[in-house]
Amino acid sequence: MVNGLGNGVTGTAAGGAPERLWTGEDIAVRLLRFYDEKTSTRAITRLQFVEHVGYLLFLKLDHERSQRPGRFARKSVAPEGAWPKLTDLGGDALHSGLTDLMRELDDQASSRSDRRVAGMVFRDAQPWDLGRMAELAKLITEQIDPYQWRLIPQTELGRAFTIMLRACREDIDRKIDTGQTLTPFPVLNAVVKILDVGPDDIVIDPACGTGSTLIAAYQEMQSTDPAAIAGADLDAQMCRLATLNILFNTGRPFSDPAPVKLADTLTHKVPVVREDSTLPTVAICNPPFRSDGVVPNATMRDDFLAYGDFPTNFLQHLMVTLGSGARAAVFVPDGVLFGAGAAATARRALLKNCDVHTLLRLPTGMFHRKGVKSNILFFTKSTPKPNGQPVTQNLWVYDARTGNHRTDTGNPVTEADFDDFVAACMPGGDITERTESERFRRYPVNELLDHPAVTFDLKANLAPEVDDFGSPKEIATEIADLLDTAAMHFREVAEALP
Repeated sequence: MVNGLGNGVTGTAAGGAPERLWTGEDIAVRLLRFYDEKTSTRAITRLQFVEHVGYLLFLKLDHERSQRPGRFARKSVAPEGAWPKLTDLGGDALHSGLTDLMRELDDQASSRSDRRVAGMVFRDAQPWDLGRMAELAKLITEQIDPYQWRLIPQTELGRAFTIMLRACREDIDRKIDTGQTLTPFPVLNAVVKILDVGPDDIVIDPACGTGSTLIAAYQEMQSTDPAAIAGADLDAQMCRLATLNILFNTGRPFSDPAPVKLADTLTHKVPVVREDSTLPTVAICNPPFRSDGVVPNATMRDDFLAYGDFPTNFLQHLMVTLGSGARAAVFVPDGVLFGAGAAATARRALLKNCDVHTLLRLPTGMFHRKGVKSNILFFTKSTPKPNGQPVTQNLWVYDARTGNHRTDTGNPVTEADFDDFVAACMPGGDITERTESERFRRYPVNELLDHPAVTFDLKANLAPEVDDFGSPKEIATEIADLLDTAAMHFREVAEALP
């Protein structure tokens, strides 16, 4: 067996450099190469592999920190000696040992307050199948155990895990049942700039997925308080991954309260993402555009004005639950901008109760089912005016879509795609000093409210849009996903029949 703390000197797995010189790219490439070359990629998905890397790094770091000398040592969250014992196991013993450890750390009724993070990391977690234990043992003894992971710079460890999660794009896109997707970082970086996120803010994401939104906010804040970000999601696997992602990117102590909650946000009348009652100052949300989650009704949410699709309901949720002065950015499909019924009711209420100041029409083809066009609505929560006049004065629309088709991999968006947008919005400046341009146009609120449908389907660029149906491969993949979902629902109906 290799020493549980590794040698910390040679770092041969990262090109001979000591751990303190490792880069996130080096770590991610090495571990993903192990997946490609030394595991059965048919039996283990890339997402399952990265998730297990996260579990093992959590346990290894927890052990390393408990072994530090004197007052620098931290009490182990896992049972004492759990990691060294794990490195000695193989086969059936490794499978049963890891299963027992996961169950112990997943104990939601534990009286140990320092295990709240572990309780989320291992919530409903299960090891690979018994037949994959030889590969798991090699991952432990060859890739994780020989090295001192606590010596790696926090930014590089976080970057490595983020890169590995991004490599799981196809696996995450298949999670149609909970509407998961990966938001490109250039988009998120633009969002946090427009919201003028700073070190005194408290940022939430009520549909956080892998936590990338919260990490982008944390990096922009330059905060020293990892507890300044918090999220929730109804998908247990996403909650596990988001928690690990935040831990590795922020250095948040493993004994702290969990930064992510497993919850269906729309069934709660309050922001459920934080342990305390502190109201958030910023909310960023890329909600499911399609999901099999619970659709709220009057019994659950009598504070909603109407009940629509998930993006419409998330808009209402934030409009209702945020405190006055809080800033928000919510991703929505085109249908929310012009749809009738609940969508129209929500749009009118937003204009009346919030300063809906900016609408960004995103490039086509980036995420969410490829034919769906996406947008971001930016608003600041306010209190209704006594005279009944709308809080919003002008809605500024920026067109980053026309003539700008992008894809997840072949032609991804870049920071440069949003430089002009950020500059035009003057984040932190006087919004009344904004000026119109070829892609940036102002719409007075009365013009919006005078329209019978209160439509937000507004143009900033007069050039006609080209329908974006994606590549033949993207179309075929989407059809296959829809057929899989339909088959699942028909099976449920068949099983329910006598």
